[in-house]
Amino acid sequence: MKKTINIADYKSNDEIKSIVADIGNLPLKEGSHGYLDVGPIRIIDAAISSTNNYSTRSKTRPAISVIDVVLAANRNYNKVVAPNVKRIEKTDLNSIDDLKVMLSSKPIEEFYEFWGHKDLKKYNTLNSIIDAVDVIKEMYPNQKTEYDYINQWAINVDINNFKSDPIGKISNIGVATIQHLRMAFGAETIKPDQRVKEVLEYEFGLEKMNDIKIINVMEQIAKIVNLSVLAIDQVFVKYGSGYYNRTSNKLNIKEIAKRLKNLGVSIDIISQATDLSKTQINKV
Repeated sequence: MKKTINIADYKSNDEIKSIVADIGNLPLKEGSHGYLDVGPIRIIDAAISSTNNYSTRSKTRPAISVIDVVLAANRNYNKVVAPNVKRIEKTDLNSIDDLKVMLSSKPIEEFYEFWGHKDLKKYNTLNSIIDAVDVIKEMYPNQKTEYDYINQWAINVDINNFKSDPIGKISNIGVATIQHLRMAFGAETIKPDQRVKEVLEYEFGLEKMNDIKIINVMEQIAKIVNLSVLAIDQVFVKYGSGYYNRTSNKLNIKEIAKRLKNLGVSIDIISQATDLSKTQINKV
């Protein structure tokens, strides 16, 4: 089986640029990742801003970044994760060493209350990551801070062999979580989460790809549109989280748009009713 996909087999460079431009020019919606912080600005502007600041917190408060990554896995970020992370940011927790002490000293029910989740699997995952961080520290003994040695790990991970990695070998840790942690600590990469998968499927016709293939194709798209890989990740995440309804099939929306267009309804009205861009409507 091929390990990579050539995006040129599915879309031309001009089509890719058009799709990304259409998505990027749309405003963030209330469900969009990051909306609570910046409001309804353009997706591309929000994506560039979040990219520029993606690892800022990790440099001074790495413990909170690790908690954020663990809590975010398979959860609605705006509704379930963000409120708890914002609350934790008001505490004095900063270093991973401090988090390690907290985990060893607090009863599990007390820690559940601290981070806002009663989830044994996530609790065990967090403990395992903290143990793996000790291994990573030994791998990069010349680095001075927690951010520095985790950053070196993040940059040097071989994602094609993630099961041999100190983080990757942890039970319940998949490629998406590793990638999210790498991004949080300064690596130029993407997280192949559900939002990214949906955008690739619905807008580019790419479906049923494994995580490694998704990373590769996102790198290709980023190069074509002249954005960093992290920036294109943020564009897709912010678009997918705000414009796709998990309880419905986006393809049904396109079918509705097609039928409305065939009935002579104006493209402007169809766009307002479906949240599809004019370019997308013209292509259905």
